[in-house]
Amino acid sequence: MDVDEFKALLESTLDAKFAQIMSDKPAKERFLHYVDAITLTTAVRNIFKHKLKVTPPQVEAACKLSEAVLAPSGRERENLIKAAVGVGGGAAGIAMVIGGIGAALGWGAGAVAATTAFFMGSSIAGPVGWISTGIAIAAVAGYFVLTGSPQKDTERFMRVLKNSVNQAVEAIWPQYGEALSDS
Repeated sequence: MDVDEFKALLESTLDAKFAQIMSDKPAKERFLHYVDAITLTTAVRNIFKHKLKVTPPQVEAACKLSEAVLAPSGRERENLIKAAVGVGGGAAGIAMVIGGIGAALGWGAGAVAATTAFFMGSSIAGPVGWISTGIAIAAVAGYFVLTGSPQKDTERFMRVLKNSVNQAVEAIWPQYGEALSDS
């Protein structure tokens, strides 16, 4: 199996889990809540834990950043973003994940570049860098603010999750591709 086949299987798994979650909801509540987001990101993490016995940091960052889209509060959103920066898996990996999120949210090239530069700098600087860039983290969190429409936020979350995980898979494939492609 190559990287594209693995990503297609991963996306199919997400779609199936999403359909299962939605089928259990009444018609007027067919949208995701934060707990549903956690269920979907846990499903992603479990795929990697099953195959690799570990969730690669790029995948963990993608999951945390996706969860930030539906976080119940600004504080929780910022905590998820900070946690994603902390586990980013290196500058190249986090840059790919941020690029996937930017594409999913429809950011322009300038916003993607600025956000990527922020995350790369923060992941290198570590906790000391986070303290000095707390305002920047709040600004990045602003990109993840809910739209006010639960259906649009659900679509946004799914786009962010799929795009960021796809980019994370691209980043880790050279290291983990052989193990991930085993049946």
